[in-house]
Amino acid sequence: MKKITLAAVLALATLGASAQVTISGKYSIWGDSTKTGDARTGTMVTDPTSNIAIGVKEDLGGGLSARAVVETTLGTTNTVDGTNNTQFGDRQSTVGLAGKLGSIDVGRNVHSQFVALASNDSFSALYGSIAGDVHNLRGLRFSNGAFVATNLGPVTATYDRSNNGAGVEDVTSASLGAAVGPVNAVVANYVNATGTEKSTVVGANAKMGGTNVFYSHSDNHSATLGETKKGDLIGASQAFGAYTAKVSYGRTNTEVKAYNVGVDYNLSKRTAVGVAYRVVDLAGTTNDIKQLGVGLTHRF
Repeated sequence: MKKITLAAVLALATLGASAQVTISGKYSIWGDSTKTGDARTGTMVTDPTSNIAIGVKEDLGGGLSARAVVETTLGTTNTVDGTNNTQFGDRQSTVGLAGKLGSIDVGRNVHSQFVALASNDSFSALYGSIAGDVHNLRGLRFSNGAFVATNLGPVTATYDRSNNGAGVEDVTSASLGAAVGPVNAVVANYVNATGTEKSTVVGANAKMGGTNVFYSHSDNHSATLGETKKGDLIGASQAFGAYTAKVSYGRTNTEVKAYNVGVDYNLSKRTAVGVAYRVVDLAGTTNDIKQLGVGLTHRF
């Protein structure tokens, strides 16, 4: 990862003199009260999707452009290693080319199956989401690999492969999606080099005015752990002026059940406050989870 990150930084420095440079991201911090079984805790946590991204794009002519992105987690508590420390470029560190037919980016990036999952969750895999409780996916990001994407009218396809030469990180993931009117559907898969870790995601969403509905299904098999887990998640969101109400429900073949509700209020185009309530019923245990959070998010 360090080699790829260095390459991305050098690309940013080289392209930056003659190219378009953008800085974007978001910071989201939540105060929550969590009850696990009979134990209750209260804490201030950072949404793990809080980040800052630096991007550079250079027009090469003929519809071709060069680009580089370095995206890093922002956090006060729950960063990548559980401390206040995180690695530069831990979320994305890529150099690539983009043209009329598609793009290719090399470095550290997200797997195709994670993109498919996040786009079909009413909470967008952000704070309060139950997607992680329902979908036990094997991998979210990869290092030392390539991500290829193409868009042919209503059909989109992605493919990524990483070759770290070590077990679970040596994987392939791909997706195929289509848009028909207000409906978007996608199927994605993930498999490691030895075939011992596999997962498939099927998702769909429909947007009708201020109303959005979402569905996703996952099928995960681990020969290493000797288990197969399947999950289904349905959700919806509804905009009421500056307010957006969200709800979702999910369950697994291991009888885990979860639901959440939330409301966001947009103070501006870039700043919002929100409240989210999440419940996870862990079958056969007394460690059910109930979590209430209030947060502030600013995008830049």
